[in-house]
Amino acid sequence: MKENFFLNTCSFKNNNILIVGLGKSGIACVNYLSKQIEYKKKLFKISVYDKKKSIKEQKDLLKKFDIENFFTSDLKKEILTGRSHIFLSPGVNPTEVNKFNLPLKIINDISLFQEHLADNSNDLKVIGVTGTNGKTTTCLFLEHLLLKAGYKAKAVGNLGYSPLSLVDKLKELDVLVIEISSFQLNPFKKNGLPGKKIDIGVFLNFTEDHLDVHEDMEDYLQSKIALLKSSKRKVINNKILKYLPNKFKDITFNHSNKKNTEQLELENLSSDGYIIKALPNNKFIMISKGFEINIDTNKLMGEHNVLNIAAAFAAFRILNLTFTDYQDVVRSFRGLPHRIEWVREINNINFYNDSKATNVASTVAALEVFRSKNVFLIAGGDSKKLPLAPLKKYLTKNVSHLFLIGQDALKIQNFFKNLDMLKIFMCDDLANAVNEAFNLAKSGDIILLSPSCSSHDVYKNFIERGEHFKEVVHALKK
Repeated sequence: MKENFFLNTCSFKNNNILIVGLGKSGIACVNYLSKQIEYKKKLFKISVYDKKKSIKEQKDLLKKFDIENFFTSDLKKEILTGRSHIFLSPGVNPTEVNKFNLPLKIINDISLFQEHLADNSNDLKVIGVTGTNGKTTTCLFLEHLLLKAGYKAKAVGNLGYSPLSLVDKLKELDVLVIEISSFQLNPFKKNGLPGKKIDIGVFLNFTEDHLDVHEDMEDYLQSKIALLKSSKRKVINNKILKYLPNKFKDITFNHSNKKNTEQLELENLSSDGYIIKALPNNKFIMISKGFEINIDTNKLMGEHNVLNIAAAFAAFRILNLTFTDYQDVVRSFRGLPHRIEWVREINNINFYNDSKATNVASTVAALEVFRSKNVFLIAGGDSKKLPLAPLKKYLTKNVSHLFLIGQDALKIQNFFKNLDMLKIFMCDDLANAVNEAFNLAKSGDIILLSPSCSSHDVYKNFIERGEHFKEVVHALKK
């Protein structure tokens, strides 16, 4: 493979690149850049910054690479001054760099990867997936579907693997599914991602989130739209179309339980679009023109996941209209940890781990699943300045007890303290919340961890929070 990518991205000498964030993506970037011909000719230099890793830890991780400088602690203007390019890892808040107003070109693993594809001949198909919620589930379901259909496929991106780590293995792949966050898209909201067009862009849903990072909801939306600007074909939730220019209308999916409207909806549906029709007992049938499949055997809980499956099918059918064994695909796909994950039953009290619910919309989706149950809800953490109001109607229906943890517990308590039927408990930590809930719950109740908040005030990530919840639950005595 001809390694000529970086000649286009840094087309002049003496470039100085700073890698911000030394997680999997940051390390993959260092490895990738170090393999380019221009690096061997010393046309650019690499430095590294990680707020949470000491200089020694960084050097140990990158001891085989030629790194000019290492930085840690708070990001200062002098660290950025003189740099030509800044590589932002997926978890890094772009405002940390933008606040200095320096003339820097921001790059990340998605932009580098798409430019690599443009500069190197290949037949790889790329599906990009964004949205407020459900990205990981949709990406992994798509990977599962593609593998079942005989494709050599891999899901990467925010779910754990940088696409840059696969540049040497592109000949071994037919399709790459990339989870892409608004953080990664934000630097490219004006013109879209550079490099090769993404074959299929999927926009799952859009609700309030990350208002601690984006200027407002419009800025958040424009970041998401950057994926559509970068994609040849678009699969978009029908509810989002009202926010988008008409040029992005392509393939849609939507949920409908209306009677006597199916034919009209089908007539107005794009060629590969989907209607999800509600059946009795929370079962669903997926309908497109000339295509139907009953998905009542899927193991994912909630109507939101039915929409995720519909989006995946719509994207897949752009590539393949001959595959037929969808029933096996639906039946054999298992849900992911920390997403309305059943943990344990004690004395007919069931515990569910929904630690991935880092915003209000995710918790609303979980409470919809348990709308016929009495729920003891454990919530709290860093609320990211998000409005809490959408939770109110659920906290007056089937949530009888609310157990609050984390830095914004008092803020949440103050917002909901006037709900007469809701009992609110301030808890020292997650273990205290679980034990308090278990002591008060009765047979038939649900104890649900669905925080509506980020975990970063106490935990490294939502995974660590969810694992802690499961440990505490498994330690309870009958």
